[in-house]
Amino acid sequence: AFLSSFLVSGLLHEVALSLPVNRGYGLPTLYFLIQALLILAERKFIRRIPFLWQKAWLFGCLILPFPLLFHPAFLQEVFLPVLHKLGYWISLAL
Repeated sequence: AFLSSFLVSGLLHEVALSLPVNRGYGLPTLYFLIQALLILAERKFIRRIPFLWQKAWLFGCLILPFPLLFHPAFLQEVFLPVLHKLGYWISLAL
């Protein structure tokens, strides 16, 4: 059930992040499967290391594989244009 929930989450993110740009398929699912494996590793090993290293592990596990979740095609074709439009509307409001 644990791995299945991460797999389903990855597939739903595929619909939201890869389908709109018709590229990057498999990357969001891979991100979530990596997260599941890292959680399993954390449960086994992380309690044995100092607190600051635990926090470094946490941030590393989240940040380093981030390009798999928000792949370049999504960033270029969806995210950046939305930021551009948002900036335009903010400048109009000011």
